[in-house]
Amino acid sequence: MLRAGGGVLGASALATAVGWLREASDALGQTGLSPDDPAVRATLTAYADTIVPGPAGGADGAPGAVEAGAVDELYAPFYGTAGTYPFLHNDIQLAAARVLGRPARFDLHLPYADRERVVLDRIVAGPNGGQNTAYLIYQGVAIIVYIAYYGTARSELGPQYIQFPPRSDGYFPHHSYRVRFRGMTKRGNPR
Repeated sequence: MLRAGGGVLGASALATAVGWLREASDALGQTGLSPDDPAVRATLTAYADTIVPGPAGGADGAPGAVEAGAVDELYAPFYGTAGTYPFLHNDIQLAAARVLGRPARFDLHLPYADRERVVLDRIVAGPNGGQNTAYLIYQGVAIIVYIAYYGTARSELGPQYIQFPPRSDGYFPHHSYRVRFRGMTKRGNPR
């Protein structure tokens, strides 16, 4: 969707997103599906691939959110947000047919352009409160997807894509753990 923009998310954005999702999880109640239901997981996979497209959905040849492990990151207990995923699944499935004007299933088989239209309908707040009051849930999940992709939570694909330098081994060139640093005492203090 928009690869740029997700790379500069701060900790406060993540904390806010997780807060939205936890509140929504408490308020939504039961939808009849488990967060681990294969249909729910397929919807989240398609959603993540729409946010940061990659080869999983055929939209981009460069590795995207799915390849970076974003779906696994969404389910990480750290966030405590999986309870909202059955609601998100039901909501986006209903929206897909309405937005596209035909029967459609929101999954990786749906063409990227169609998935993007559906996500844009769900993730943006409408004017004066608009139709979609759940847009904060979609934005919260998108932030976790961006964090997973650009924040190296599960892989370094995002930083490699934006050409961040690779991880350093912590040593200057031509040094190793066997080379004694000049000007330091045995305790590591400067002389």
